[in-house]
Amino acid sequence: MEFSIDSSISNNSLRFSKPEPEYVTVHLSGVVSASARVCTYTDETGISNWLNKLASFSKPWKSAIVWQSLENQFSVSATCSSLGEVRLSFQLSDMHGHPEEWQVTSNIITDLGQLPVLAKQAEHFFNHACT
Repeated sequence: MEFSIDSSISNNSLRFSKPEPEYVTVHLSGVVSASARVCTYTDETGISNWLNKLASFSKPWKSAIVWQSLENQFSVSATCSSLGEVRLSFQLSDMHGHPEEWQVTSNIITDLGQLPVLAKQAEHFFNHACT
């Protein structure tokens, strides 16, 4: 089972897979590729809830709306231009405190009208993945 957010202007993609209790694997592909196992402890439906909040807006909003994993391996923020272009800015990292710790930041562009579809897909993935 997977859930992905694909850019509307490039081949960048953010994909969630391998759900397990308290963890999900997050993959970035496109210009760069990276993946990390992200802890969702205490907030297993957090990304779904975050997308549902974004989907509740019928017009552009003013400030960034952010979700961050408990152990800071993954964070994502959303802004929306006056034209309805949604920029998802995210950071994916792993091996915190290790000499070879790594971090990747990137953006994905989607449209305001696409958010309800993404929210439904995320809700299905995160609510049914571990059952």
